[in-house]
Amino acid sequence: MSHTHHTVGSYLFDYLYSKGVRHAFGIPGDFALATFRWLDKSKIELLTLTHEPSVGFAADGYARVHGLGVACVTYCVGGLNMLNSVACAYAEKSPLVVISGGPSPNDRRSDSLVHHKVRTFDSQRRIFEEVTCANTVLSDPDTAAAEIRRVVDAVLSQCRPGYIEVPFDIVDQPIKLHPTHPEPAPQSDAENLAACLEEAVSKINQASQPVIVADIELHRHKLTKLVLDIAEKFGIPIASTLLSKSLIAETNPLYIGAYSGGLSEQACQDFVESSDCVILLGAFLSDVFMGLGMAPRLARKNTILVTTEKAQVGLHGYDRILLKDFLVGLAEAPIDRRPAFVNPNPAVEPEPLTKEEWSDPLTSAAFFRLLSLHLPENSTLVCDAGDSLIGAVGIRTAKSNHFLGDAYYLSMGFAVPAAIGAMASNPHSRAFVVVGDGAFQMTGVELSTAAKYGMKPIVFVLNNDGYGTQRHIIDGPFNEILRWNYTKLCDLLGYGKAAQVRTKGELESILKQAVADDAMYLIEVIIPRDDCSEPLRRATENLSKARDSSKHG
Repeated sequence: MSHTHHTVGSYLFDYLYSKGVRHAFGIPGDFALATFRWLDKSKIELLTLTHEPSVGFAADGYARVHGLGVACVTYCVGGLNMLNSVACAYAEKSPLVVISGGPSPNDRRSDSLVHHKVRTFDSQRRIFEEVTCANTVLSDPDTAAAEIRRVVDAVLSQCRPGYIEVPFDIVDQPIKLHPTHPEPAPQSDAENLAACLEEAVSKINQASQPVIVADIELHRHKLTKLVLDIAEKFGIPIASTLLSKSLIAETNPLYIGAYSGGLSEQACQDFVESSDCVILLGAFLSDVFMGLGMAPRLARKNTILVTTEKAQVGLHGYDRILLKDFLVGLAEAPIDRRPAFVNPNPAVEPEPLTKEEWSDPLTSAAFFRLLSLHLPENSTLVCDAGDSLIGAVGIRTAKSNHFLGDAYYLSMGFAVPAAIGAMASNPHSRAFVVVGDGAFQMTGVELSTAAKYGMKPIVFVLNNDGYGTQRHIIDGPFNEILRWNYTKLCDLLGYGKAAQVRTKGELESILKQAVADDAMYLIEVIIPRDDCSEPLRRATENLSKARDSSKHG
């Protein structure tokens, strides 16, 4: 029998809290104000930001570290403004719940003309269908609890965003709780699983140089330790990808680097591409995985690919196999242990700066070398799209899951707000944020939010005078941006310290100071207009040939 318990609003946030949510990110608006009031009364701490795209990126960054994020906005002008950052989370399988205010059921029935409405009352929900795994409008308190559970549970099981729209006059109404009947857990087809494992084990045992490429689904579904146990039990080396970088501690003796085709460090690329058994676990086989514009170099016949969506050994596919079941079976399988592994790309300390280099002008490569040299062990590195991300491929983080980057969707403006989410999730890990000048102009003013909540990131603005990555593909005046005096932003905020550096010595000096100081830092790093990392140069050369019709033929 059903009974009344709480309100729609209190139940919503109680349920999210029960699933581990401790912080939410949002911007209020009139359709959502009643919902925000219930959020404020809940055990979840709200962080308000300055712009809705940043709300989504912050909730995404929180989800990548914590396991589940929440973004709260108002109807259409808030929700649709946040669409891109939710699309990023969907593309990269990051679990967050979008909570939007909405018009009342009475407005919908009478088809009233209300502000923020686009085409129909259902326009926003239908648009969000494309970037969520489950969605609902809580138009009936009698079914609201079941709908909340359905959407949140789908987000957790699929590790993709979900959408909950809460009409402003429903959120305060008493909610009805009905007996729940949990859905039976999905199961692998036993015969298919056995056959898949048998072929996979045979392929691994026959291989002379097997290697595991561990991708982001392992982290999202909390399977990383299981894969690391497999690697260590059987002595199989392991690589991450750009998207899953820092999936495991990157100082692990079996770790050979982040593999992304020609974007990889050379030793990592050579080892993976010369392997006669590449074990791809939870992998996104995208053009970024292949090296952005570069031809794939992994022969399908030499691969084992198992994700949440498919299982394939060589050219043979197997249906209805769960990733976790495959990994459990692999861990227990009769796989021959490999002899002692000699790592072709071990973690090494970068070369210290010499006195002779002190006055040398900075380059992209020099920046990442010095950052790697002075990056504290427990810090979190958050990188934006472009060379801010690709240039960091060789930096090794000693802690697992301490590197964040939108390395598949590649949306500019990700890093600063995502770092706010990461710092909220793990306040004991200081965020080091690397962002280009173009991306910083999109969302960098969210340092106002960092100031508001007393956060102390160290932010590096790589100033190469415009959209550097695009310039290497097709150049033109469209790649120019207004030159900001970035170091004045701290004056505007009345918070933090700022510096501009042009030489290696200046960067090392301010790095040492910032690491030791208990303050937010914004460091403008001046690098040559046409400079970039070698991996990015190779990638953009290929992309230029593909995108620029004047180079065809």
